[in-house]
Amino acid sequence: MTADAPFSDILEDPVRGVALDPAIYVELKDRDLAKEEQRQAAYVSAMRRLAHRVLVFAVPNGARRTRWEANKAKREGLYTGFPDTGACWTGVTAYIEFKDGSSMPNQSQIETLNRLHAMGHPVAVCRTAVGAMRWLREQGAPVPEVRQ
Repeated sequence: MTADAPFSDILEDPVRGVALDPAIYVELKDRDLAKEEQRQAAYVSAMRRLAHRVLVFAVPNGARRTRWEANKAKREGLYTGFPDTGACWTGVTAYIEFKDGSSMPNQSQIETLNRLHAMGHPVAVCRTAVGAMRWLREQGAPVPEVRQ
């Protein structure tokens, strides 16, 4: 973390690094064996079907790449730790990092989520399409009410 980072109120632990800001929503862990990619795909599919006034996009940071492709992606603006998806509606862009039922964000993801949160963007760690859609609705997104 640099001295000019806009989130100096976040506590740093020299052994574990930076902690996720407690104001960032984290959906509870679950026992569903679905992988992160399956969960994210279900969310994108549901949003595109049900929430037409929200632009949903993916950020393919975790794709498998050769060394050459990875270097090219970094030159083109790949940002390590950037959330998996974004959602835009009038005047707002929110970011969601998807995780499977038991994982938590790594250090670069935590730092980026904290930074986005400190910049005023709604940020969350979600595990399910329903959880992500409910969270977006709470942020003011024009998303219909959904049930499990």
